[in-house]
Amino acid sequence: MTEETETKQTVKKEVEEPIKEPKLVRTERNGMIVGSVTLWDKKTKQNIKYPFNFPGVENAVKFTDLADVSRHAYWDAFINGNDDLGLNPLIGTPIVGGKPEKMSWKFWENHSGVMKVCSEADRFLVQELN
Repeated sequence: MTEETETKQTVKKEVEEPIKEPKLVRTERNGMIVGSVTLWDKKTKQNIKYPFNFPGVENAVKFTDLADVSRHAYWDAFINGNDDLGLNPLIGTPIVGGKPEKMSWKFWENHSGVMKVCSEADRFLVQELN
């Protein structure tokens, strides 16, 4: 009679250190102004990097005009763009757990930080206009 011994391997899951103070990063790549902010997501328990793409001065002013309409219109343009004004989304595709996730309002149902990300997107945009 043979005995089978079952061995269990314990896989130690690497714990990511939460970012306490997000830092807005700005750089130029291929002649384009890009930026990002990395935030700790309380819902998914991981750091998520949110990329920003500067749309050019004229489109940046169109974005800021939406701030006068309403916060929702302004943030919606950050997240989804605005076809009527010819604006692409300011916030790019975030990478979550090594995989890209489509930016949308639905994204925020499963993630925390919408106010902080939109505030940082606003800061990125206005910083380039100053």
